[in-house]
Amino acid sequence: MSSSTLWALGAVLAATLFGCGSNGSTSDPSSAGSPTAGTNVGGASTTSGGKSGSGGDKSSGGDKSSGGAKSTGGDKSAAGATSEGGAKTSGGDPDCAHDGDGKTTLVFVNDCEKTVTFRGSDIDGGTIEPGGVSCVDIGSDVESLSAKRYWGFRGEDPGAEHHTLAEFTFNTDFNDFDWYNISHVDAFNLPMQIAPLARPKCEALTCAVDLVPDCPEVGRYEDSNGDLVACVSPDRNNAMSPVAEYFQQCDDAYAWSGDDQSKPSPVRACAGEDFQIGFCPSAP
Repeated sequence: MSSSTLWALGAVLAATLFGCGSNGSTSDPSSAGSPTAGTNVGGASTTSGGKSGSGGDKSSGGDKSSGGAKSTGGDKSAAGATSEGGAKTSGGDPDCAHDGDGKTTLVFVNDCEKTVTFRGSDIDGGTIEPGGVSCVDIGSDVESLSAKRYWGFRGEDPGAEHHTLAEFTFNTDFNDFDWYNISHVDAFNLPMQIAPLARPKCEALTCAVDLVPDCPEVGRYEDSNGDLVACVSPDRNNAMSPVAEYFQQCDDAYAWSGDDQSKPSPVRACAGEDFQIGFCPSAP
């Protein structure tokens, strides 16, 4: 099959299954994780990293973790320990994710100076102290896990559509690819990184700059204490809005709903298994 045909199939698959950054993207727990009406993912970068092949039972659909574990970021001996809801926590090295174990595991890392609370599709989430790590198994490494979204916040939760989002569709039928992106379509509240684990050929996405302090006036969102906690887009479908233009400074994230047509594309795909979602990462 020619490379152009593969690219076209990838774009069609992304438009059908991915939906990340498109209309309907939200950090509202009541709708997060539901399939959305996607747009074409033009020029999405793809990398064939290779799955481990240990697999799970695709017909079973997998047991979704309810998360909820808390990580203190201290005792490394806790790495890999399983707690309630199937979530695993670690205080240093993220060795709670094991390549080839037949699971899709997310490793949440807090490099912020303050405690971060994380939430997302089909998990209860938890809190992570500075320097801490928390892992959640979300299913097998072969079952289709479509339109999943994850986010974090410091202090008071700014609420739905006020978060930076990590968006995924896992274990697709197209080369077993996982599709992933960072979205600022609705808002920015924390710097973020998405990094495939144990797949050196797969690309990480990083938006390390804090975009909250210099947010345009129209997008500045304060919590109940009057603290500026998020930069919110007034029109997610308008590429020319002041906030969307401001968000364009990070090529690794959606700045508005149609940003998947830009070059470079903010979408990546590779045949991975486990992923790290980092809050307040250092610049690559």
